[in-house]
Amino acid sequence: MKQLWTRMNAAVAAAPLLLAARAEGALPTTADPTNAPADGNYIDLLKGYAFDIGIVVGLIVATIAFLVVANNCIGVYKEIGTGRRTWGDLGSHGAFGVLLLVFVVYLLTEAAGVIFDA
Repeated sequence: MKQLWTRMNAAVAAAPLLLAARAEGALPTTADPTNAPADGNYIDLLKGYAFDIGIVVGLIVATIAFLVVANNCIGVYKEIGTGRRTWGDLGSHGAFGVLLLVFVVYLLTEAAGVIFDA
């Protein structure tokens, strides 16, 4: 009976090791950048990753610009209730905010084109 108990303890102790070995075999691979080189050039691969990182940073900048415009319009809307601002002020803030967002997106598009051509 003691031998059986020892074998069961050994099997229970070895089970996590066997499960961990199976888990390592199914790890995902990293995704290639959007403009990955076909020939395996590492410098171009790093440029591709830098381009993708730049695009993500640009999207973050555009999101921050959108949140600033929205916060400004909400602030003007709150002041309409107190009588300090008018609906025309809200319209002008909204219009200039939209122009600002269009300008930011245009600059990000131009920057992506410059980085991609470099």
